[in-house]
Amino acid sequence: MNHFNNINIKKRDNKLISAIKKAALLISTIVIVLIIILNAHIVQEDEIMFVSTFGKTIKVIDKPGLYFKIPLINTTSTISKKIFCYESQPLKIITKDNRNLFIETFVLWSINDPKLFIHTLQSNVNAEIRIENTVSSYLKISSINQSFIDIINNNNELNKILSAYISDELEVYGIKVIDARFRNMYLSDENKDAVYTRIKSEKEIIASQYLNLGEKEASRIRSETDKEVNMILSKAQAEAERIKGAADAEAAQIYASSYNKDPEFYKFMRTLEAYKKTLMNKPTIVIPIDSPFAKYLMGK
Repeated sequence: MNHFNNINIKKRDNKLISAIKKAALLISTIVIVLIIILNAHIVQEDEIMFVSTFGKTIKVIDKPGLYFKIPLINTTSTISKKIFCYESQPLKIITKDNRNLFIETFVLWSINDPKLFIHTLQSNVNAEIRIENTVSSYLKISSINQSFIDIINNNNELNKILSAYISDELEVYGIKVIDARFRNMYLSDENKDAVYTRIKSEKEIIASQYLNLGEKEASRIRSETDKEVNMILSKAQAEAERIKGAADAEAAQIYASSYNKDPEFYKFMRTLEAYKKTLMNKPTIVIPIDSPFAKYLMGK
């Protein structure tokens, strides 16, 4: 009886040991899978991953894919490859003519050197703080030599200088500046009326100058046009006189030729022309009965 009991106990022990082994294997598998999952990282197309050992960056991964880190030794962090847009709060500057001017800017930037960026700035938050300080520094320096009107009139040129200045300053942090511009600018309330009055006065002076130039130009054009018209009329009159003279000469020649061929008929035609001119307005005339007029009128 004891023998059978011992056999049953051994069977139970073997089953228990087998169950424990299976459970241990399952737990080990789960732990390994969890370790793999927790230490795996997928790098996206628009990401850069940094692998660090005890706070020191040892690897920069900028190609998309699945990567693993060593548990408890390596740490990872990611930053984006996208283009970021920094928009500043209104920055107050004092211009050369003592105007309180508020300027808002925007900066388009991206990470050009990931390793240098993570070593110097470590995050986008720190990057934007650095950008803000750089923009503020530029505005304070440039405003010393610029009046409000200069800033307004040279806005495009100042944008180019701003972009170049910020680009040079941020290059040492691994940042590439794509563009930087003034987004908005406005005066403080106490300066607005005075500046607007001054601008209006200056624009009125400029407008008056343009009007004077326009009137002078119009007068010059009218004078040249009148001169040209007079020249054309003079030439036309001279040509008309020439044509008339030639026609009169030709007519005289025709009359002379007609007279030589038939003097009596010529006299008759000349008399008819005289009648036509004389009787055109139906006047009352008195003529001798033996005159050529009376002769032809009476049919003699």
